[in-house]
Amino acid sequence: MRLKHAHALLDRCFAGSAEGAPRLSEPHDPRFSERLSAVWLEYRWYVEERGLAEVFLKWKRGRVEEADDAEATVLRVHLLGASEALAGRAQSLLEGGTPSPEGILDVFGNDGVRRDCATFGETRVTVEHWTKAGPQQLLDAVDFAALSAVLANPQSTPEERHEAVTRISQERSERVVAALLGLVAARPSLMALRVLSEWGIQEARGSLAQALSDVAPDNPADLWALTALERRLQAWAAVARGG
Repeated sequence: MRLKHAHALLDRCFAGSAEGAPRLSEPHDPRFSERLSAVWLEYRWYVEERGLAEVFLKWKRGRVEEADDAEATVLRVHLLGASEALAGRAQSLLEGGTPSPEGILDVFGNDGVRRDCATFGETRVTVEHWTKAGPQQLLDAVDFAALSAVLANPQSTPEERHEAVTRISQERSERVVAALLGLVAARPSLMALRVLSEWGIQEARGSLAQALSDVAPDNPADLWALTALERRLQAWAAVARGG
């Protein structure tokens, strides 16, 4: 599927949904021209009802003016929140493709996220359902205290904090949000900001803005990642406003 056809497919399937944040297109922003990668990236954020559909596109790097005819290798949608309408629009992206769930396991393994996948030639289209249904199990008091201590400890290493964020965020609760907000207010944690933005925690915007201002000019990879998280939180704010 050529990139121009992927764009047309998105425009058709999500017609009627508002975009909650400006699109983030790497080849059209000179800040990312030096990112070390063989691919170009693009994000979109569609909002409807109480949900958010984050769209991710990937294609081989080349001349910007020739991008429309490049082959899109990945078109992926992250469904967050609760919107049957957005879920239906996302699922319609798969129509006419060849179902191919095998390749998903090779990339992601069994991480508990439901993924529906189809291929269109060299293009893999995947719809990921990030919001888990039903009650969530709480961490026991000892584990929560230990993980919180790692996040609060200024002597913990980035690797230790990353692992603690991964484990503690299996529980989505006010106490976990407070622990993550405390971490990002004190020191950088891209992983914690990812979780907070996924959950739509607007109180993280100040720490995210600080992290963006601290990014070195020669670090376009982190600049891209943090900008995408900032746009995600902006889209969540649009959800809260009703689009």
